[in-house]
Amino acid sequence: MRSTIIGTVLALATVFAAAPAMAGDKHEKASFPMPAAAFKQRVDARQAKARERMEKRASTLGAEQAKELRAKFDAGVAKINAEVNKAVADGTVTKEEADAVRKVSKEVRGHHGKHAKRGGKHGPKGGDASKK
Repeated sequence: MRSTIIGTVLALATVFAAAPAMAGDKHEKASFPMPAAAFKQRVDARQAKARERMEKRASTLGAEQAKELRAKFDAGVAKINAEVNKAVADGTVTKEEADAVRKVSKEVRGHHGKHAKRGGKHGPKGGDASKK
């Protein structure tokens, strides 16, 4: 009986100790400087997800609106890729270069922050949420 309890405790301890190691690295934090190929791969993956979401949205629109949406998306991707090409030119991407890419990406997307949906400072109602 005692050996069964000890075995169970050891098994559970092993599972809990190994759980963080087995957790998926879905949101692995980037460390800089980063190799250019790895940075480009991350950017391409994000653009592919964004394209999927855009195509899903475009499928609900009319033909002319979908065409405009795709053109706007492609123009934004071109701006982002131009900045990415500057960042990866020397084979290594620094934090500052990645921040420049992020800044262009945010400019292209427009303002879709947390305040936009809640009626906060920059939201649709124009007032500050804390003053209500």
